[in-house]
Amino acid sequence: MKKNFRIFICIIIALACVIAFLNFNLTTRQGVDYKVSVIKIPLYLKVLDFFDRHYNYKQLVRSITEGAKNDDERVTRIFNWTYEHIKKQPDELPVIDDHVWNIIVRGYGKDDQSCDVFSTLCNYAGFRSFYDYIPLARSSGQMILSYVNIKGLWYVFDPYNGVFFVNEKNTYASIGDIKKGNWRLGQSDLKNEFIPDYKESIASIVKLKQVGLCRENIQSPLRRILFELQKKRE
Repeated sequence: MKKNFRIFICIIIALACVIAFLNFNLTTRQGVDYKVSVIKIPLYLKVLDFFDRHYNYKQLVRSITEGAKNDDERVTRIFNWTYEHIKKQPDELPVIDDHVWNIIVRGYGKDDQSCDVFSTLCNYAGFRSFYDYIPLARSSGQMILSYVNIKGLWYVFDPYNGVFFVNEKNTYASIGDIKKGNWRLGQSDLKNEFIPDYKESIASIVKLKQVGLCRENIQSPLRRILFELQKKRE
């Protein structure tokens, strides 16, 4: 009897410790019109939100790419979906920077957010992808482009403006093709009247950076764990 009572007390204590641990406050950040706020959130809610986003990404990518015949078509579908569903930032609405999934839910964003969505969905579809800031050669500005690795070769996309690069065979132009001058611009089926001048930045576009763990590819649980472990070692 006493033994059972001790076991019962141990279980109660263990449950109390688990509940206390899950209610431990962590922080998340949200930017509104480029002003960042730190928001406290209990651990259990942060974990639940993380897995909710993870499975939503998986389901969304599955629905977008269902029936695609090859890798090029899968990437094309994700590209077209991003261009169609992530509208350009309306002037009258605040610029909000938080989770990638929230950009998808809102349905609008800036150029970096469009690339963030596209690269994240490509990673969930099994393609290494990231986005980068490309300096404009004749001004102090920059453009933001996404890079996707398809069967060992890197390709460049601008999902915000619905533009990509194609070669003389009318297939996606790889970084190698672009270096050789074998490229021209292609567009999403949803035509965009504004086309940036990519020519002045080609030299920067083909300088592919070392791809590590970044926001676009750490949305899955395993990669997030690896990312957190990497941060602790730094």
